[in-house]
Amino acid sequence: MKREKFLWPLSQSHHRALMAAKRVKETLSAVDPKQETARVEETTAEIKAFYEEELRLHFWDEEKMLALYEGHMGREEPEPDRVRKEHRLLESLLTQATKPSLLSFAEILANHVRFEEEVLFGRIEKVLDEAEKKALGNLLEQGAASCAAPNA
Repeated sequence: MKREKFLWPLSQSHHRALMAAKRVKETLSAVDPKQETARVEETTAEIKAFYEEELRLHFWDEEKMLALYEGHMGREEPEPDRVRKEHRLLESLLTQATKPSLLSFAEILANHVRFEEEVLFGRIEKVLDEAEKKALGNLLEQGAASCAAPNA
């Protein structure tokens, strides 16, 4: 799906999130029971690192964007609340660090990304004005740059 340029950093991050979700599913779905504990620990560490390095800021940026969207559409719009609830659920599942919670995390993350790309972002593109898109694009580019920068 073609996105306006201001959303590219989020869409690129979504691609990485989908790849992470796929790795979780592939790693844990057919794991040998003798290796399950080690695989869950490895996968938890990998996903927690991805969260700290990228998803935390991604969620924060999306929630700032949702505030702009609500400024146009009103607080009664269901999509922003859904996205925020899913962000909190994903964070909660990650802290559980079990095979079922990681598999749920992967499934919910994939569905979450698809909803944002297929439904929400199109709506946001329609309601934000050009000045808001430009400001948001600058903010998202800064966040993308900080995620790509090596840790100090």
